[in-house]
Amino acid sequence: MSPCRYPWTGRRAAATPRRLERGPSGFGRAEGGASAIEFAFIAPILVLLFIAAIEIPRAIATNNRLAQATIAMADLASKNDYADINDVFAAAQVVAAPYSLAGTGIVLTAGGVYKVGNDFVARVCSSVQLGDKARVVGSDLGPPPAGTASKGDRFVMAETRLPYRPLFSFFPVLNTLTFTGKAVWPVRDGIATNGQAEVVLPGGKPCAP
Repeated sequence: MSPCRYPWTGRRAAATPRRLERGPSGFGRAEGGASAIEFAFIAPILVLLFIAAIEIPRAIATNNRLAQATIAMADLASKNDYADINDVFAAAQVVAAPYSLAGTGIVLTAGGVYKVGNDFVARVCSSVQLGDKARVVGSDLGPPPAGTASKGDRFVMAETRLPYRPLFSFFPVLNTLTFTGKAVWPVRDGIATNGQAEVVLPGGKPCAP
């Protein structure tokens, strides 16, 4: 703005500064910066929710498949003696597919029910393992499993232990999670020994009378 003269003095008035104007582009830059900051706060939460939506259902499904595989092994082992128990171990992975059972510890135990005093006790007759420790022959297992509460009853027990391997390592709880399974089946098609049908696992002996 050019200076103007006051007609009665002949002096020039000082130039009046123009008022600064903020156009639409200024507001746009301010809003864009705020959005970037908001996204920086929200993005980690969205990522964690996305990972949780994958890992939690996967962990639940893995545990369910492990339980099914454990039941399947006890079922198969209770039907017959197996010269190669690896067939039973392999069946577990078939049942668990598409989830992997790599690293799973498996213990199969053939047991019998004995009367001790007025109580009935389950004991180990033979035991085999894959990636774990077999049970000691003759050791007590506690009260007889359901369906085998009579003296001389025979059963097969499958036990599994699987350290969970998450796809992502953001959740410490999942990194140390271990699933376990246990299933017991009465012997159905075993070989008659001492008047009882039983299953003898590879390398073991029949239950003591």
